[in-house]
Amino acid sequence: MKRLYDEYKPYEGFYDLRGFKLPKRLFRRLWIIQDTLHEMTKKQEYYKKWHPTQWETAKELSAHYQSLLFMRDYEKIV
Repeated sequence: MKRLYDEYKPYEGFYDLRGFKLPKRLFRRLWIIQDTLHEMTKKQEYYKKWHPTQWETAKELSAHYQSLLFMRDYEKIV
C-alpha cells in the first residue's frame, strides 16, 4: 500500500516531516520509522519491563531516524 503525502499527520511529540525538504522516498521511509516508534512509545513500560532488548533497539532506531532527518545532504542517501 502506497502512502500519500496528503494523508500524513504527525504524531504528538514527533517532528512534522512536511517541514523538511525531503525526497519522496526518504519521506516514506521516515514516516514508516515514525509509525513504528510511535507504536513502541505507547507501550514503552511493557517493553522496558518485559523486552528490554527491543526497547534498546527502538532507541537505536530513534537515533537513526533523527540522523536521517537532520542530515544536510539528503541526495546521498536516497
